[in-house]
Amino acid sequence: MIVFDAKKFLGPGSFLGIDWPYLLAEWQSMFNRGSIVSDIWAGITVALVALPLNLALAVAAGVEPGVGITTAIIASVIASLFGGQRYAITGPAATMAVVLLQISQTHGIAAVWLVGIIAGLLQFFAGALRFGKLMSFIPMPVIVGFTNAIGILIIFNSLANFMGIPKQPIAHVGELPPLAGHPLVPEFIEDVVGLLWHVFVRHEWNIYAVIIGFLVVMVALLSPKITKAIPGQLIAIVVVSLIATIFGYDIPRIIDISQMPRSLPSPIIPNLPWQDIQTLFTSAITIFLLGSIESLLSASVADGMTMSKKHHSDQELIGQGLANMIVPLFGGIPVTGVIARTAINIRAGARTRLSGVIHAAVLMGLSMIFAKQAEQIPLSALSGILIIAGVRLLEWDSTKRIWYASKAEGMVTIITTLVSVFVDLTAGVMTGLLLTCGLFIRQISAIKVIPQQYDPNRRTNIRLPIPTCKFVRTFLVDGPLFFGAAERFVETVSYTQNLKVVILHMKSVHIMDLTGAQTVLAINDQLHRGNVRLVLAELSDQPLEILEKIGALDKIGRENIFTDFREAILSVNESLLETSCRGCAAKLKSVSERTGKGHKDCLLRRSIMLNTDKIANLLKERMKNMPSPTLTGLGIYAGIDLERLLPVRTVSDIPPHLQRTPVEDLLRSQNMYDIGYDISPAPNLIICMCIDHRKQLHLPKNGAYIIRSPGANMKGQEYSIALALGAGINYMALIVHNKCLMSNPFEQKEPLQKALQTKHGWNDQQLADAFGHFASRQIGDPISFALSERDRLQDLFKGLKVIPLLYDVYSDRLYVIKPELGEPTQSNSLVLQT
Repeated sequence: MIVFDAKKFLGPGSFLGIDWPYLLAEWQSMFNRGSIVSDIWAGITVALVALPLNLALAVAAGVEPGVGITTAIIASVIASLFGGQRYAITGPAATMAVVLLQISQTHGIAAVWLVGIIAGLLQFFAGALRFGKLMSFIPMPVIVGFTNAIGILIIFNSLANFMGIPKQPIAHVGELPPLAGHPLVPEFIEDVVGLLWHVFVRHEWNIYAVIIGFLVVMVALLSPKITKAIPGQLIAIVVVSLIATIFGYDIPRIIDISQMPRSLPSPIIPNLPWQDIQTLFTSAITIFLLGSIESLLSASVADGMTMSKKHHSDQELIGQGLANMIVPLFGGIPVTGVIARTAINIRAGARTRLSGVIHAAVLMGLSMIFAKQAEQIPLSALSGILIIAGVRLLEWDSTKRIWYASKAEGMVTIITTLVSVFVDLTAGVMTGLLLTCGLFIRQISAIKVIPQQYDPNRRTNIRLPIPTCKFVRTFLVDGPLFFGAAERFVETVSYTQNLKVVILHMKSVHIMDLTGAQTVLAINDQLHRGNVRLVLAELSDQPLEILEKIGALDKIGRENIFTDFREAILSVNESLLETSCRGCAAKLKSVSERTGKGHKDCLLRRSIMLNTDKIANLLKERMKNMPSPTLTGLGIYAGIDLERLLPVRTVSDIPPHLQRTPVEDLLRSQNMYDIGYDISPAPNLIICMCIDHRKQLHLPKNGAYIIRSPGANMKGQEYSIALALGAGINYMALIVHNKCLMSNPFEQKEPLQKALQTKHGWNDQQLADAFGHFASRQIGDPISFALSERDRLQDLFKGLKVIPLLYDVYSDRLYVIKPELGEPTQSNSLVLQT
């Protein structure tokens, strides 16, 4: 969310959003003696490169060539002094030329000035309001498609001058090319047909202009292979101008359009066409976006080339905005920070903003000294320079990468290019943005609703931790639940034939909008009409909040909301056994009845009959002996002191010091059923735990060495641990559990003594020795013992990291023991001893 900060806008060190302390420090660095020489040489170099480009881009924008020079001089000084990147070079850009050409041809130069002022105001306030980072949100396929269209249009718009076709036909006055003015034919097609008509039908092209154009392209491309001291494009312009003058070629030149300015024009307040502002505002938005995006891209490129501190994006927008507001007062056109010229400035050795100011001064000096010679430059030579610029704008590599990565985004790039070329640039950008938004909605609305089934052999990753009744269907919901996914969600979940309960496992739903919340309510109503119960498990914070706000939790029933998926399944099974499935519940009473193959159509009944996976004992404990769990779904029973334990229900609950360790894998496997793979390539963990039969760990095969000892007391097991450490293992999970007999082994003295004497023939001395041994291995409070045993083992094995955990025998969940709270609290100490 963007928040307006008045302190930044008008606070100390800032006036109207301009960061004056930042600028003052930058201006001070311009006069560092160690950088002045480097900046002067860099400014001269980039000015020689920019001179022919500014002339050519002015022609491409449909204005007089001299306007390009004036624009570059004024804009470079302002943007260099007030921008957010010290190396940036600002001036006319090819990306804007096509838009400006459409404006100048349709509305005149005054409209170009108005568009520039509006775009500058938008840039200034975008920077002042700290919106600089938002400009990076334009999707890459749209930018690439638009840039390709700019390149195509620059090349095409340069062909008339490249071929020497006069602005006004020299013959056949009154005749129009085919398709001219046809309402159903795109303007680009009309222009293509018109160009071909002038060349091949009316033969109004000039062979000498074509020769000069080709020579410019060849010299500009080949000269860098001979020398890089002088820019290739400048060499090309000088060489072909001399050739055209020496041989007296009768071809269009700059002087045929206008005279070059001999001095910098005085600023004036132009007469702007405010009556056309509604028509021109869309073009102003386009110029604002183009100028802002390219300027910030240029600044980012400069950051990467210099490895310097990051540019000030908001100040860069302010500097570009000031330039675009002031340049029209001198008759100039909109500008932007230019990537190519900025890169040349850096490679030439620029160190501070002084290089940009020097660039402007050199341009002004060259235009004043060589104005007469510049007027003799052939227009076809400038067109050759533009064609090179247009070809370089075609992003072949980026287009191919997008296409190979995603055909859908590749189509967005192609459609953006085609609409920009055949309709107009603004329509192209808007079409690309709409297509990208639609594609984004389609992608994130691809919600997955996956049926979960119990798989004791772990052959699938989408499995239930325990079996469920045949009248229960469980779905894992993966993805955001919002308006784009609502219909599919309803279609998948609503089929409820022969069901009594539907459980939605919502742990992967992190975003839910109002439509999604209403969809959940609609599903609940539909299921309710069919006497089917809806249960939601492991809702994330945002979906839980929106369901709470619209009252959905009360309508669904808070007893049907669980924060623990396993607890939801157990509670549903228990509820069915107490109501609809009393026949299965009866099988819990007698162990002798739980034999045979069971029923294939109900996994829960089969598990009860076979007494597998501890389901029968677990449900019997819940239904007979244990208090019912709270419907908050925490699965916390008597015997767990949460003040000293950290529950781990999601990945975010795993403490930082355990992340990316084998202990994290254990917690994910046991508590989240995220095993990842069935067979581990090699063991990476030692698990030391009690011999109690009630503990069942979910681990991949070969994943860990497991050492069992009563109460997880590892005294006497040091040799076994050493053998495991020899395999290169660095982590141990020391697992104690609640309801542990070794907390007080004498509670079971009488039944143990009776069994040993009557069945195994032990005498009194043997019993005394055994109970003496038991007393020496008594652990007392399991949590305190785990911490002390951890310290002992880590002192014995210096390189071993021992992580104490507690296993809840009722929920089969592991808890991380908090090391800083080792002593039992008074309220829970008695419970832990039981």
